Amino acid sequence: MRNIFFFCCLMFLLAGCASKENKESNSLPETGTTNLEPQAFMSRLSATSNAILLDVRTPEEVAEGFIKGAMNIDYTDSSFAEKIRGLDKSKTYFVYCKSGKRTAGAVDQMEQSGFKNIYTLDGGYTSWVESGLETVKP
Repeated sequence: MRNIFFFCCLMFLLAGCASKENKESNSLPETGTTNLEPQAFMSRLSATSNAILLDVRTPEEVAEGFIKGAMNIDYTDSSFAEKIRGLDKSKTYFVYCKSGKRTAGAVDQMEQSGFKNIYTLDGGYTSWVESGLETVKP
């Protein structure tokens, strides 16, 4: 009898862990920001139907190359906050800059404006390029 009880408890625990892992890997966060390595960023971006890829680098940086499909809103531009407020907050945003520093400031402003689902590229465009992922030159 004790063995059956132990087995049932073990199965319950394993089922709970598997359920949690599956939810974490297949669903979007309810709110907040998730920082992803380049490969995971690319995979999640490809798998998200309402995704907006947002490049917050300067036009000069974008001229050197960018991730295909990115919309550019320069974080250093004085109208950045106004432009961000005009975006659809119900979409899921994938945000990157050159190294990740400006992304943090951009995401802070986005969260303050009510954006809920944001993914950031760990290491920015530099890590994307170093990972050998595809870029576009204008």
